[in-house]
Amino acid sequence: MSGFHGDIKIDLEHVKPWGRCWEPRSKTIAAFIFVFGVVSLNNPWLVLAAFLFVLAGSMMMGLNGKLFSKLALLIPFLLLMTLPLILGGGLPPSGDRVTFAALIALKALTSMSAMVVMLTTQPLEEFMEGLSSMKVPSVIISVLFLACRYALLFLEDIKKTRRSLVSRLFTGGLNREALQVYGELAGGMFIKSFDRSESVYRAMASRGFKGKLPVGLPGEITSRDILKSTLAVSFIFFLIIMERVVIL
Repeated sequence: MSGFHGDIKIDLEHVKPWGRCWEPRSKTIAAFIFVFGVVSLNNPWLVLAAFLFVLAGSMMMGLNGKLFSKLALLIPFLLLMTLPLILGGGLPPSGDRVTFAALIALKALTSMSAMVVMLTTQPLEEFMEGLSSMKVPSVIISVLFLACRYALLFLEDIKKTRRSLVSRLFTGGLNREALQVYGELAGGMFIKSFDRSESVYRAMASRGFKGKLPVGLPGEITSRDILKSTLAVSFIFFLIIMERVVIL
């Protein structure tokens, strides 16, 4: 009995959420079709339905924390983008401007959510393998891989810089001294990033890198993968048909 329970425990430890067992190629194709479908919608309520669909899927995959943390970075940019659209005609804002701004913000939020779900439910290597098998040019794959890799290093540098400023009792703000510090930090990080890119290029060239990263073969697309992709694509097509036929 102890061995039987041990086997069950081992099997349960290897159980993954259904989103993480989704084959990368079928998942990527479904995600891009879903995003293009969202962009084609012109009804804010239907875009909101698409966002709730992505949100429900992320909850079923256990991605609530990761999804919300990524979307929190997008919200300030959405505010900067939508406020001029709303207030550009003066006060009080017209209903058409508010509706248009809400539509743009919801489209961006939904598209970003779909991309976050796609990328966080698979390792970066599997995603690159899927792109390679779909005949995406090797140069694009190499650029994407290196950009994802060094974006993490750039964020780590920002965190280190912030900790060093806090340790030196830097209070921030929008006064002249704080803006001067921000400018010096931005210039220093730009120069550091440029030097790092040169070092990486020389290191890769010395190892015989010709612009193509070695990737493995992707896994087999199963009927479950096709079912998951069909569900996502069918839902966005349903919303498009609703807008074209029923609402209009």
